[in-house]
Amino acid sequence: MADFVAWDSSYDVGIEIVDKQHRHLVALMNGLYNACIGEKAELDQKFKDVMRELVDYVLVHFKDEEKLMQGINYPKFKEHKQKHEDFVKEILGSVNAYANGKMFVPNAFVRFLRDWLFDHILINDKELARYYFSLTK
Repeated sequence: MADFVAWDSSYDVGIEIVDKQHRHLVALMNGLYNACIGEKAELDQKFKDVMRELVDYVLVHFKDEEKLMQGINYPKFKEHKQKHEDFVKEILGSVNAYANGKMFVPNAFVRFLRDWLFDHILINDKELARYYFSLTK
C-alpha cells in the first residue's frame, strides 16, 4: 500500500530535532490514512489509537519547537505559538466530535492535517530555521 504522504527532503528545515519530529508526524499521518481505508469496525479503534498518538506527539513537537524559539529569542514567537494553539484546538475539536459519535470524515481530517502540516513546515518552520541559522553564522 502506498503512503498517503511521502517525505521529501525539500520539507527539511535543517534543524535535526525538528526534521526528525516532522518525519514522525508524517509517519503517524500515513498510519491514520491507512486506518481510514480499513474496515469500519477496525477503523474506529485504530483511528482512535492513532489519533491519540498523533495528538500527543503534536503536543510534544510543538513544545520542543517553542522551547527552541524561546532559546533564540525568536521575534515571531507569539504568532508561531498562536498557530500551534489554533491547530491544537482544531484537532481536539475533531477528536471530541468523533468521540461523541458525530458524523466525521476521517479522510477529510487526514487531508486537513496534511495540508496544515506542510503549509506550516514550508512557511512558518522554514522561516524559523532561517532565523535560527542566521544566528549561528
